[in-house]
Amino acid sequence: MVIVATVLSLIPTALLAAAWRKYFLGASDVPIPRWRLYSGGIALLLASLTTALELVFLVFWFHPAGSFRGVPLAPSIPKLVSGIAVWMFFASILLSFLGKGRWRFFISVWAVAVCYVVPLIFALELIIDWRE
Repeated sequence: MVIVATVLSLIPTALLAAAWRKYFLGASDVPIPRWRLYSGGIALLLASLTTALELVFLVFWFHPAGSFRGVPLAPSIPKLVSGIAVWMFFASILLSFLGKGRWRFFISVWAVAVCYVVPLIFALELIIDWRE
């Protein structure tokens, strides 16, 4: 399942790569106020870190010891990482509203992709474990 989670996480990662590309190419096209440029860079950085932390959480979730199956997470690394990732997810979306450029479209699509990919990974895990 770690391989499936990694492959499905490539979708949001590719969208972020496109957003970074548009951000760097668009920064020289039109003069943008510095605060908009900085908020866009911070939004993209937070989105990238969110994607990385989400992958770290999924690796811990599918660790060979097994998944937690609805049991609340103990205060450990996965719980800490998931909490930080959720707050950074919302912060990146809010900061993207302050930015300006074509990269904002990719941040919006990235947010939708993350909201679909993560539940899809958990659903696939349930289906695979149910069949075993």
